[in-house]
This record gives sequence, C-alpha cells and structure tokens, in this order.
Amino acid sequence: MSKIIFFGNEQLAQGVKYQTPIFNALLESGHEICALVLPDAHVRKPFAVTKLAEKHHIPIHLVHRGKDLLPIIKQYHPDLGVLAAFGKMVPDEAINAIPCGIINVHPSLLPKYRGTTPIESPLLNGDDETGVSVMRLVKEMDAGPILAQAKVKITPKTTKQSLYDELSTLGAKLISDVLGPTLAKNAPETLQNEAEATFTAKLDKSQSELKFAEKGAQTLCNEVRAFAGFPKSKTILLNIPCTIIAAHVSTEPLTELDQKCADGKYFIIDRLLPENSKEMDAKSFLNGHKK
Repeated sequence: MSKIIFFGNEQLAQGVKYQTPIFNALLESGHEICALVLPDAHVRKPFAVTKLAEKHHIPIHLVHRGKDLLPIIKQYHPDLGVLAAFGKMVPDEAINAIPCGIINVHPSLLPKYRGTTPIESPLLNGDDETGVSVMRLVKEMDAGPILAQAKVKITPKTTKQSLYDELSTLGAKLISDVLGPTLAKNAPETLQNEAEATFTAKLDKSQSELKFAEKGAQTLCNEVRAFAGFPKSKTILLNIPCTIIAAHVSTEPLTELDQKCADGKYFIIDRLLPENSKEMDAKSFLNGHKK
C-alpha cells in the first residue's frame, strides 16, 4: 500500500454542481489517502470533497501560499500526489519532495486549452470534441508530460453540467489506470508539443450581456452553454431582466422574444429564468408576462 496526498476540490469548472469521482477513485484504490490539501479560501465554503475526507477521517489542510505545501508533505511522506482543481501554483520543491511526483487531472486535450476554463472554452468555441488529460505536474502551467488522455464528443445537446460530469468521471477512470504504473515509476509519458499550446482566460460578470447587434446567433448560443451557472447569459425581455438557460439558431423567429443577430440569423430562446421568478420556457414567459 502506497501513501497518496490529494490537492484540490475537483471543481473543474465554474457554475456547475460538482462531484468527487477522482477522490472516490483514490479511496477505492486500496492505497492510503494521507491528507487532503486545499487553498485557505475554501474555509468560507464547505465542499463535497471536504465532507468526504471528514467521513473517512482524512486530515484536511488549508494553505495560503504554494510554499506552505512543503511542511505538509514532509509531515506525511507521501509516495504520490494527485491534483484536481487546486487553484494555486505548486513550487518545484514541493513536487520534488514526493518520490513519484504529482499527477494532475486536466479536463482538456492538452496542449489545447491550458489554464482556468478548459471545460467552458470548447463549448464557447463550438468544438465537436474535447477530453481529459492526466499529466505529470511541472512548474509551468499545464505543461507536463502526458500519462493518459481520452476524448469525448460534444453535441448540440451537451451542456456545461453534462460535460463536467462526463469529464470528471472519465478523469477518475484515467487516474485509476495510471496509478499503478506511476507508483511503480514505469508509466509511459508523452511530451506536449509546445507549438500547439493554447491558453484559456478566466470568466467574469462583464461577459454576461448577450450582444445581439454585435455577434452571430451561433456565437451567442455557444455563450449560453459555456456561461451557464457563471457568469450566465443575460438580457432584457418585455422590460424584465432575464437569464437565458437554453437557446438555438434559426433563420426565422418563432416568438417575439427571439432576437435577430449580427449575422442575420435568429437567436431562438428555449428556456429562461426571469428575475424573481422560476425557470420556464418561452411560451410560458409570454403567457405570464405579455400585456
């Protein structure tokens, strides 16, 4: 039995209801999970991974800076570190203090979509596939050699939540697959092609306004999917602030709510959340609010 230390909360995307399949996979691996380490910002909000660690009597440590990690690692002497959505840079001395290093679950097909929004970015860009990479952690962001990788399809029905669920579950499977070889120090590794690297940007509330006169209908529909939960996609309908939950593209409007976009196509509103109300479809909104 080896000792594994876990870094992160598994919240691989903003604005989703997240689960803990990766941490669960480690618990079921037969190895000892010696500690859970989270950034100290997490003290303000309970996380599912924290509750799971408490249930299994696993020590929890909150750190403020990356350099705070080394004393924790020296306290537990883990054989391997596993990281999923840690949110802090891990210094070389912390990585090097663990005999088998640290492996990181990243929800994209690296080197594509390095950074903070790898689940949102393929939805925003209208990609038809994405995936999960398990890589060896290095100082440079998401740049380590790949230990395992798998693809998933993105369809018009794929939501941010469904994509998160699929990728996090797949990430747990890949971790289970590479755990033994990594601990045995004989896992095959593939270097990333730096020339193909792309980087994602953080999302913020300034992006939430739907700009029909400036953007095409498909671009705005992509925003609705990518911005679900946070920062959301908002507009004013019948003088009521609304968050758009689901939409599609058409060459003709279906209701008076639908918006003509910069490309001449229509942004068709399927579901919305009016301010101070519950989620509903477009017909229900019109029936309830049109005077």
